[in-house]
Amino acid sequence: IDQLIASRGRIFFGTWFSTLSGYINRMKGYASRKDKVDGYLEGKLNSYYFNPSDREKYQMVVYKPVKLPIYMREFPTAWRDIDRGIEDIHNEDMRIEAHQQ
Repeated sequence: IDQLIASRGRIFFGTWFSTLSGYINRMKGYASRKDKVDGYLEGKLNSYYFNPSDREKYQMVVYKPVKLPIYMREFPTAWRDIDRGIEDIHNEDMRIEAHQQ
């Protein structure tokens, strides 16, 4: 229940190595897509990681491709692209890129 409540908040602050925080971000991603929250097309979340070095703080604010290690965070592919083929993803990425220019 804690994860569900946290995932529906406007902003979430989690910890970098926490799988609990990772799953909250995944659920935030699903909700952002459903509710069409600002940034959902780009896979962005209003979510931040606490880390004393601030290196990982903004990991969920920008779209990042999947890379290792993967257990401590979620990637937008989990909610943004899960039901689509490669060609659809490529076409949308090109459209978003053209819109940002």
